[in-house]
Amino acid sequence: MSFLFLSWIWNRVVTNCFGGPESTSYYYFQATMRKTRQDQCPTGHGNKTTPCLTMVAAPPVPFGPNVGDPGTGTSVTSWFDPVETPESLPVPAVGGLAAWPWPTADNPDPVVAVDGVGNRCDQICR
Repeated sequence: MSFLFLSWIWNRVVTNCFGGPESTSYYYFQATMRKTRQDQCPTGHGNKTTPCLTMVAAPPVPFGPNVGDPGTGTSVTSWFDPVETPESLPVPAVGGLAAWPWPTADNPDPVVAVDGVGNRCDQICR
């Protein structure tokens, strides 16, 4: 587990809009979130559908302590482990789900680096 975690934070940097590195101020974790939604599901009889509940992606939610960056050329390690303390994860909507630490299509960067002015490594330059 710790090797997997270290692989996510290894060389996790914020780049500026010119592709150069920004100095990182801190890191934070974000949980993969799911929510239930009313939808229409096939009945298996032609093109007929019936109302049903489906699980869909919700925006990732930050959680846990911010982890300070000790400086250039060093690694950041945190002993915060929501797998061992699941009550530390954000509370999902009724019927929903919160999961961490595995990356998913809607939360590819569960560890996010933030620079001094608040730009994040998962943002697109504007």
